[in-house]
Amino acid sequence: MVCANLILLNGKIATVDEQFAFVEAVAVVDGWIIDVGTTKEMNKYIGPQSKVIDLNGKLMLPGVHDAHMHGVHTGLALSTHFLDVSFPKVKSISDLQAVIETAVKNVPNGTWIMGMGWNEMLIKECMEEGRTPKKWDLDPVSPDHPVVINDYGAHRMVVNSKALEICGISSEIPDLKPEEGLIERIGDTKEPNGYLNEWGAQVLVWSYVPVLTEDEIESCILRMNKELNKYGITSHVDILGIGGNQLICGTWGEKSIAIYERLSREKKLTARVSVNLLAGLDGIQSYQTIIEGLRRTKLPKFRDRNWVKAETVKIFGDGGGWLRADNKIVEDHSRSTFPGTTNEEQEAEIIKTIIEVHRQGWQLGIHAIGGRTIDTIIKGYIQALQYYPREKPRHFIIHGDDMTLENAVDAGKFGIGMSVQSIAAHTIMDFMKMRFEQSRGEELFSWREYQEKGVNIANGSDSNIFSLNWLQGVQFAVTRKTINGYSYRSDLASSLEDAIRMYTLNGAKQEHLETVRGSIEIGKVADFQILDQDIFLVKPENIAEAKVLMTIVDGKIVYEK
Repeated sequence: MVCANLILLNGKIATVDEQFAFVEAVAVVDGWIIDVGTTKEMNKYIGPQSKVIDLNGKLMLPGVHDAHMHGVHTGLALSTHFLDVSFPKVKSISDLQAVIETAVKNVPNGTWIMGMGWNEMLIKECMEEGRTPKKWDLDPVSPDHPVVINDYGAHRMVVNSKALEICGISSEIPDLKPEEGLIERIGDTKEPNGYLNEWGAQVLVWSYVPVLTEDEIESCILRMNKELNKYGITSHVDILGIGGNQLICGTWGEKSIAIYERLSREKKLTARVSVNLLAGLDGIQSYQTIIEGLRRTKLPKFRDRNWVKAETVKIFGDGGGWLRADNKIVEDHSRSTFPGTTNEEQEAEIIKTIIEVHRQGWQLGIHAIGGRTIDTIIKGYIQALQYYPREKPRHFIIHGDDMTLENAVDAGKFGIGMSVQSIAAHTIMDFMKMRFEQSRGEELFSWREYQEKGVNIANGSDSNIFSLNWLQGVQFAVTRKTINGYSYRSDLASSLEDAIRMYTLNGAKQEHLETVRGSIEIGKVADFQILDQDIFLVKPENIAEAKVLMTIVDGKIVYEK
């Protein structure tokens, strides 16, 4: 009889298999599950070198897969010098100034001050005046330090006058093309007011900010891994590539891919990673920039795709949302991130890009918030699958805020998935619903209905934008109650089992790795988490209070509370 390296006994173990069965015990050899069953059955694998963990009736689940996050960027945000200016820390301009002023006092003149998290809908003066933060909000406390602060979603930034001066962004600089971004001006003048929108505009600033060294990126990855493990997360997505080389200190750039692979070979990673390639050169999204970016992309040779792989192309279809024409609430329906003076021209460019990237053999994951973007992407995916058929590419929509049941029917039929963030819905649904008529706004994020139409829904955090606490995301999915205590269409809530699947098995399916991870079954990797509370027994509104006691990756304990 083989002796197991690791045996976990006397637990309530949710396997998340097809039947969502529960067992008592699991046996592991060299990071792989060799048997599951009762404690009595697993006792036979105990040998002199076996590590035995008595779960004492605690709940054990598969490790979480965070299906959409920015890993290296999260590691940067966890560093001491990266400012957190999110709510409730920043509720007013004076709060924002206080955070910046404290940072300024601790570094020499000329040092870049960086941070992220502001939300104009939660800053008193911005709400009252109907605006975003501007350079004059930052200048009084930072005359000699360039300051760059992204909003909570990372697509927008505000910089101070010193940063504008260093980057040469003045009244002389011409307006950008719509697909590149926006340099906002003061009234009818040409003078920039410090607010910039989208990646083409942000590159004008980030290209002057020092890029992280290889050692600094390694520190970000290891720091981020530890934080993931605290939340029971054992695998995740990261968004990296040639198109991010000049974004956010290079934390979105291609250099990190090779560092992930090196750390994997050195057995330093404690979370597996699937890289979504950001190919659009300089962050700009168009057929030309994306296809050329893919042509220039050079990937390392991956030793073990269960640890590091890069098989997906990430595209930004919109920023804040390209809305459908029938939306009567919001006058500005915005636009896509792609070139074109008309909606039809933009749609054609997106679909052309989708078809070519698909033809080259990549999986696609496309950021889409607005309804028109979602409609266009689904149309493009279907055309690509019909022009160039192949087995289960599992293209997916990232976010999909304004998804409809009609979209879901098409997505289910053609194997198109979703990568959603219920932690984001918990945080911003109160604001999102204001963009839609009453009935439509209340039915947003109806993941249960989409799954019933056959859509594979994987869940994640979008960290460092939202919290890594996946249990908060589960709580919203099963209650549909927001951070402000408002509840929307509780009849559309997901079951607890389906909410857990979104963070485990469904994430593995999105990665084409469901035979390897995502559930606790024989022949899969030993990635587990043990909770201090049984979330199957607590009230749904208390699920997020549960804490992770232990996280195990590849049969090894990587976190213990």
